[in-house]
Amino acid sequence: MSYQFTELSESDYANFEKQSEAGSFLQSIEQAHLLKKRGYTIWLLGVKENEKVVAAALVMRETVKLGYIFSIDRGPLLDFENQSLFHFFMAEFAKFSRQNGGLYVEVRPNVTLKLTDDHGNLLGEENNSFISEMTSLGFTHVPFVDGFTTAGSPEWEYLKDISELTDVKSVRASFTKNAQYYLKKNAQFGIKIRQLSRDDLPDFKELTQKTADRLHYKDKNLNFYQTVYDEYQDDATFLFAELNFDDYISEETQKIAELDQKLAKINQKIEKYPNNDKFKRQYAEFDDQKQQHIKRIDKATNQKKTAGKNVVVVAGALFIEQPQEMNYLYSGTYEEYMDYYGPYQIQDLMINRAVEHGIKRYNFYGIAGKFDGTDGVLGFKTAFNGYARQLVGNFTMPVNPIKYKIYRLLKTLIGRG
Repeated sequence: MSYQFTELSESDYANFEKQSEAGSFLQSIEQAHLLKKRGYTIWLLGVKENEKVVAAALVMRETVKLGYIFSIDRGPLLDFENQSLFHFFMAEFAKFSRQNGGLYVEVRPNVTLKLTDDHGNLLGEENNSFISEMTSLGFTHVPFVDGFTTAGSPEWEYLKDISELTDVKSVRASFTKNAQYYLKKNAQFGIKIRQLSRDDLPDFKELTQKTADRLHYKDKNLNFYQTVYDEYQDDATFLFAELNFDDYISEETQKIAELDQKLAKINQKIEKYPNNDKFKRQYAEFDDQKQQHIKRIDKATNQKKTAGKNVVVVAGALFIEQPQEMNYLYSGTYEEYMDYYGPYQIQDLMINRAVEHGIKRYNFYGIAGKFDGTDGVLGFKTAFNGYARQLVGNFTMPVNPIKYKIYRLLKTLIGRG
């Protein structure tokens, strides 16, 4: 064994991350560029064996009182079954952090603790041995956060295995009946999906901000979305689901005209055979359909008047594509247009795109980890038939123990401990 802990070139790092099974957009070279643009100091650290990269991590430094936090989010990227490599990297990472003014290190590995079904029932065994292994290396496991947070990468996420899907038909068949129903409704409403340009990002930010205000969480700022657009380029997709009121009303009007023709023919039969209940039932059924279309037209007409424009945004979302998975990240829906089910069409489009690109996993990203019906985000994502994953969580370790004790004492004294 001849391991060498070193800083990696961007090309060496990027090549390794893209082919790593544990690779993630949070450990990508694009993320490194994004963090640097947003003012963070970063390093691309790794381990080479005989000049071959065998481990890597995007490391971010944050300033705190008395020093720095050196953190790795969804890394490091290595074979954790290789204990000698695993232990070597962690020891060298701690040493590197201490030599560069670190107070403590924080690691959130892209490692699964457990998998569950949509109801929280365990699938397989929990990976408690990894937590024990990290503890043996001197790390402390941070207690899990209750519920969903946007402060960092989520502890719980929802995924879908798409490795066996091959085309539009198989994708649609893999969804629940509810999702299939809502997608049929999308077709009736004439919802169109539009990919956004950089100039559209202020409108995207407006949508996500209003959604964040409604659901009481903190949204990213416009500069963040612009930087994602610039750095991830073709791997970042911003989408809007839009409704054209005039087209929708015209389509509904056409359907009413077709129903009127059917009703007229049935009415002639009723007049000829007044005692035939079958024709009366048919008339009532088609008339009920007509009334539903009239209600839709009235609703759309009022919504158009309120909006003051013909085309409105129903929903939107940001996706980042990796070789390992398609990631559904930030999104929003205007409350007044929820009945048009725009998010379902967006997901359907991107799952199909992931299948076309040969990606094996679709990551719906964060959920609260609560399976009691209180997590509306989970309720939406389960419509696409996947599974829940809890990661092993967050680990910390002081690299300057004396200063760290003082730091913790100061935090406790000011009420932040």
